[in-house]
Amino acid sequence: MYLTLKTTGKNILIKKEFRNLKYLSHIAKNLTNEAIYNIRQYYFNKKKYLSYNENYKMLKKIVRTIRN
Repeated sequence: MYLTLKTTGKNILIKKEFRNLKYLSHIAKNLTNEAIYNIRQYYFNKKKYLSYNENYKMLKKIVRTIRN
């Protein structure tokens, strides 16, 4: 499957929109990687699967420490 964006004169992103989209994509990728890392480390340490809710709580703690 190929994912493409077909642009015409009416739907071209301006630079600011493109930068924002690129930044948000980067943050989403980092969040996904952090969640996968948490799951792997939890499994290696406790031999159990980390639930979605527990992982969410862990990620919220990380975000709070970054913001402050």
